[in-house]
Amino acid sequence: MRILYGTQGTGNGHLSRTQAIVPLLREAGVDVDLVISGTTSEGLKKGVPELKPYRAFHGLSYVRHEGRVNIAKTLGIFKPLELADDFAEIKGNYDLVVSDFEPLTAWWGLSHEVPVIGIAHNYAFQGRAPRPRLIDPLIEVVFHYYAPADIPLGSHWQRTNETVIPPIIRDVILAAEPEDGDHVLVYLPSFTDQTLDELFGDDALAPYRFVAYPRRSDHDVAAKNLTLKGFSKSGFVEDLRTARAVVTSAGFTLLSECLHLGKPLYVMPEVGQYEQKCNAEALKRWNLGAVATELVPEEVATWLEARRMVRKSWPDVARAFVDWVAAGRPESALDFSARLWEEARRFAAGTL
Repeated sequence: MRILYGTQGTGNGHLSRTQAIVPLLREAGVDVDLVISGTTSEGLKKGVPELKPYRAFHGLSYVRHEGRVNIAKTLGIFKPLELADDFAEIKGNYDLVVSDFEPLTAWWGLSHEVPVIGIAHNYAFQGRAPRPRLIDPLIEVVFHYYAPADIPLGSHWQRTNETVIPPIIRDVILAAEPEDGDHVLVYLPSFTDQTLDELFGDDALAPYRFVAYPRRSDHDVAAKNLTLKGFSKSGFVEDLRTARAVVTSAGFTLLSECLHLGKPLYVMPEVGQYEQKCNAEALKRWNLGAVATELVPEEVATWLEARRMVRKSWPDVARAFVDWVAAGRPESALDFSARLWEEARRFAAGTL
């Protein structure tokens, strides 16, 4: 079997999911041609040797700054001619395309009549996933046509439609034993170091210790009650495992890992990021975490005093997906989804 696998390099969530799936596919004897498009992920900038070989294209990305999408800079990195050239670079005979909401490979598969499986949180929005009160019709169109798939396997915290599957959790998180440490983990990658220092160094938060990722250099810096740390996968996992709570934006992958580990969540969706608004709405609707429209130190302190743990346990969805694909998809996507949710129920009940 030969698979064309495409993933987004915008943000770290898509890459984390790919790091969980692609090595397993290759171990199963599947020939995987990996394409990564989008350029704003800290992980991609550092390189992902565990995914080699892969091809990295400029693709489509968005630019974030201080908790909001910067439209002008996003338009500034849009390169339609380069996008067309990247599409033309994809050649080969493939049995299947797997797209983690990556448009080049998804559209290549559809245009070459190769079946496309979409596996990403974004595909959940082709169904009944929660939305904010104000629907963005343009982004709703993007959800359906940006990276279309014949078999859309969206992931979410509940089964919101027939082919939605539970979240894909990295093996290091699945294996982690959570502890309630003495620090609060902060992951607000679009905020500057100065802004983070002003927010979490405020007198209202003086009783608490914060560890924030990612600093813009590789050197850690401690000031007052805040330690700013450079990008480190192993360091981040350890600080997440031992955090007493997490303050973050509303990216799906980290929220899923926090819920799996039972970490109390205080979430501020990025302005202009509709998917994050949807995630925040799901957190509120399903009573999984606290949501704010801006970070106010006094309000964060009040929440920390009364933080509430919610733990959701999910099985190894990445391995189940790989087994399903490598076996030639012996059951329908609907039956595959139903089986995973039954495993999740039994996993949470401690009977699996």
